[in-house]
Amino acid sequence: MSLTFDPYKLGNKDVAQAQDVIMTNPTALDELEAYWKSLPRKLGVPSRADVDPVAMGRQLEDSFIVERVAPGVARIRVAGRNIGKLIGMEPRGLPLTAIMLPASRAAISNFIETAFTTPSVVELPLESPRAVGQPALHGKILLLPLRDDHGQVTRLLGVLVMSGRRGMGGRRFGVSDKVASRVEPIAGLTAVQGGRPDRVRPSPRVASDLSEPQKAKDTPALRLVVSNP
Repeated sequence: MSLTFDPYKLGNKDVAQAQDVIMTNPTALDELEAYWKSLPRKLGVPSRADVDPVAMGRQLEDSFIVERVAPGVARIRVAGRNIGKLIGMEPRGLPLTAIMLPASRAAISNFIETAFTTPSVVELPLESPRAVGQPALHGKILLLPLRDDHGQVTRLLGVLVMSGRRGMGGRRFGVSDKVASRVEPIAGLTAVQGGRPDRVRPSPRVASDLSEPQKAKDTPALRLVVSNP
């Protein structure tokens, strides 16, 4: 459920309490996936170079791109500002597992690896439990595979949305068992020479991404955080 508020209708005492409201677009996952599906595809999977921050519109602030650096490990390269606000720190360079609670890190690693190597669309229900100064949060994360300049699936386009108040400090998340996870292998992958399916298993030593689109760097109004290789 989306939470909204109008600060001009709140009293002075209420304004400070309203600052930690997480503003969520309840259709962000569907809209980002529709955008991803609209991108040109090479053997079923879009290219990182074709991702246009301008075309992503309002999904930009909740979105991120990660790079595969080892089996089950993906480093955040680009993140919208709402991600940093939610976790309470600069997301650039962090492994995606760093935003998870310790008990869920092994699970998210397995899902990350599945998204890369199958490749698959992965959608997971998340929750951040109630703690002192921190109300419970509920939301989802969506992971969408992307190919790099060499044709390997070494990037994921993702979006993280939560509903509720952030509360004090940054939040960490667990994979919820109350809602089913979604793992959907990409359909239509064609056989390559030798009869093997087109499921590229990238090397843990990922080449530097020297082709980060300039449009992501040349539009400061979008407030993206870009990780230099």
